[in-house]
Amino acid sequence: MGIIMRTKNVVLALAAISLLAGCGSFFERKQVDYKAGAVEVPPLEVPPDMTVAVTEPRYTMPATDGTQVAKYSDFSREKSVSAPMVAAPAATEVVPAKLLEVGGVRFILLNESFERSWRKVGLALDRARIVVGDMDRSKGIYFLKVVDKEKKADDVQVLVHEANGTTDVTVKEGGSLSGKEAARVLDALLQNLEK
Repeated sequence: MGIIMRTKNVVLALAAISLLAGCGSFFERKQVDYKAGAVEVPPLEVPPDMTVAVTEPRYTMPATDGTQVAKYSDFSREKSVSAPMVAAPAATEVVPAKLLEVGGVRFILLNESFERSWRKVGLALDRARIVVGDMDRSKGIYFLKVVDKEKKADDVQVLVHEANGTTDVTVKEGGSLSGKEAARVLDALLQNLEK
């Protein structure tokens, strides 16, 4: 019985090989001539309101010998070799905020416009975790929420004022431009403006 099974397997294997060998003649590759049935059509027309970069002379770059169109790499290589080196414009130097005191009044001086200074002061207050209760941009005032342990609440305001292209920032505490809370807020603002 084992011999019959082996013989069957051998016969099946030989049959499979002969079928596969026959497939080669069945699936022979034929060359297809696609050009034989091709019909010549006229070239596409470009509408008059469209521009074609290849046909317009303003987009072509003649090569150094003048016979062919240069590649961008050739053009950029020539420019980098022949063009004089032009210094890049210097970056505008950022002048840091200055803490000044005139006549017993401390203030921060910023060499920027009101719009930029207003935004910077708002960000600095946020970074210092000083809570802003209200603000009046038209008057340049931030009203702060400061709760003192001894008193209920202090009336503290940050004043942003522009004059002649520079902006000064002062802190007003309870109607006065001096006081412990005003000095603390002004110092926190200065530290956080420089970040």
